Amino acid sequence: MTGWIVGAVAAGMLAGHFVLPAEWAAHCGALITLGLCLILFLVGVDMGRQGNVWRDIRQAGARVLAIPVAAAAGTLAAAAVAGLFLPMSVKDAMAASAGFGWYSLAPMLLADYSPSVSAVAFLSNVMREVFAIVLIPILARRVGYLECVGVAGATAMDTVLPVVVRATDERIAIYSFVSGVVLSFAVPVVVPAVVALPF
Repeated sequence: MTGWIVGAVAAGMLAGHFVLPAEWAAHCGALITLGLCLILFLVGVDMGRQGNVWRDIRQAGARVLAIPVAAAAGTLAAAAVAGLFLPMSVKDAMAASAGFGWYSLAPMLLADYSPSVSAVAFLSNVMREVFAIVLIPILARRVGYLECVGVAGATAMDTVLPVVVRATDERIAIYSFVSGVVLSFAVPVVVPAVVALPF
């Protein structure tokens, strides 16, 4: 599956650069949104067909929240360590990473704080989504299904959800969706909280 994903992205880049007219670029966003909605609809159909989605949530209980909490803590801890070796402060590294993959919101929240940190937040969160799409099939085979959900961050509920479902199974879809929702709600809280840290 990883090969198909990388191949599709590479083919799209080549087509966009050499083949498709520039006017098509204006419609790419709408087509991506429609395609994503269709994929998410089909994932929802598949989850509903299983007939045990809500039972799985009830059985998991509070454990379903362990994944987003661990993903958030791991992200911030890794960013803090990275900040010790990068030409930016620990606080700035943590603030940039606190988007948890939501690359459109995190830069906006950081724009007034620091344009450079905002730019880093955009790039790092885009890279998180891309790496998640590429690495999840590998992690599912070699590490575990639930670990795949944490890698996706906030994107586990939308763009990366189909990849998670394809690489794992339908049961993991609910963990992925809940994790993505929790982390998405956390971004507008965690980013300002990190910025407000007194160091």
